[in-house]
Amino acid sequence: MNQYVIKHVAVYLRKSRGDEEKDLEKHRAELLAMCGQNNWAFVEYAEVGTADSISMRPKMTELMSDIEQGMFDAVLVIHIDRLSRGDEVDRATLSKLFARSETLLVTPQRVYDYNNDTDMLMAEFEGMMARMEYKQIARRFRQGKARNAKQGLWSNGVPPFPYIRNPQTGRAEPVEENLPTYRFMVEKCMSGWSSTDIAWELNKMGIRSPRDGMWNPAVVRRILCDEVHLGKVVVGKKRKMSNTGDLVYKPKDEWIIYNNCHTAVKTQLEHDKIMFIISSQIKTPKASRSGKNALSGLVICGKCKHTMSIQKRTGRSYDTLKSCTHRNPFGERCSNLGDKSDVVTNFILNALIIKKKQIEDAIAEGLSSSDMSNLADIAQTKVQEIKKQENAIERIHDFLEDGTYTKEKYLERLNRANEILNKLEEEYRVIKTQLDNTLNAKNEDMLISVNDVLNQISETKDPKELNRAYKSIIHNVIWVKNDFDEKPTVTVNFL
Repeated sequence: MNQYVIKHVAVYLRKSRGDEEKDLEKHRAELLAMCGQNNWAFVEYAEVGTADSISMRPKMTELMSDIEQGMFDAVLVIHIDRLSRGDEVDRATLSKLFARSETLLVTPQRVYDYNNDTDMLMAEFEGMMARMEYKQIARRFRQGKARNAKQGLWSNGVPPFPYIRNPQTGRAEPVEENLPTYRFMVEKCMSGWSSTDIAWELNKMGIRSPRDGMWNPAVVRRILCDEVHLGKVVVGKKRKMSNTGDLVYKPKDEWIIYNNCHTAVKTQLEHDKIMFIISSQIKTPKASRSGKNALSGLVICGKCKHTMSIQKRTGRSYDTLKSCTHRNPFGERCSNLGDKSDVVTNFILNALIIKKKQIEDAIAEGLSSSDMSNLADIAQTKVQEIKKQENAIERIHDFLEDGTYTKEKYLERLNRANEILNKLEEEYRVIKTQLDNTLNAKNEDMLISVNDVLNQISETKDPKELNRAYKSIIHNVIWVKNDFDEKPTVTVNFL
């Protein structure tokens, strides 16, 4: 080391996977002692987090910039692998930087001069070995997580609210005092409350978030959608992009899911309903989600499938369902007409009364398990046909864009395809209604919900409360009106 002239050094510190804070302090003490013994002036660059790629480390990026400007005679690290366990590109980048700036790399064991062939070969070899070790550690870590998950153990960091990890059993367990808050979120979501409404109400109640702060809609939505609450442990949800180091989600069919790993705090039926409601809220315009009108976000144009708007009429006793304003790719406005909003609410009221009678009859009669199985198979086939027809409509749009279809041919094919799709959807609704009406346990719950909504219609005048009530059991209301003098065609689709 005496053969080199070293006066100014950069001390680079970084925790490796598995290191504790005390390990970093030991490294700092050893490197600063070296600086003291050799009378080196130093600047410390301490990396807070860990990352594979050098581009993902802010302090390393800062250090490389300073090396480029020739600020240091050497960089001091506890071991060469603390600089990089990245791929060949990372190692080559650092090698060129040290050689070009004539900066030495110093460890407690030796000095590396990247303009010396022997030192450079040694550094390359040790870097390659460090990379192999890193890959082995990462592979063992992934395998360990998968083994733990298979045994029902929790190894995915901090479990989602309302769970904690029991250090004795290694499993996720719900905290009793947090369960009422979680169930409040589930029940309010299923009754039509948005994530924003739930967050506001929790804050008003003085309940703190999992990180002891205020609740926000994103946190509420993330907790409600989490499948961990079904008693599952999921591993392999993400993968690292080799070119950027970014973590991206894999397709869900590539996830590894283990069931019955811990106590579930919601049922599969509740989860499915929550996911459906939240996905509908995301697609619905913000004003509609806020429920400014009892029908906000519910009425769908039966011609172009876009959400129709409700207009508040000042000085009048009724609101108006506006005519559809959507335009096709040629700028032609949809021909679906509107009406008084009372017309829609009357259709909904009649549909609820009919639904109540159907459910009561279904509970009294029921169907055999073989009949239910046949209906389920028919419904699944119908779903596949609907998806196939939706893909056909997408292709018609593509043919217009690439010039395959003229305007006339496009409109002709699109109208015909939409007619087929509407027919398939109507057939599916009939089958699904019949299937749903055979499930007594579900019917009893649905009957309670229908009665609750009917009671709210007769008792409450708050449009936001009515909107929540409607959305708790109604998917959408399909509206078609072709002429001012004719009666509209209205279909109420229940969840």
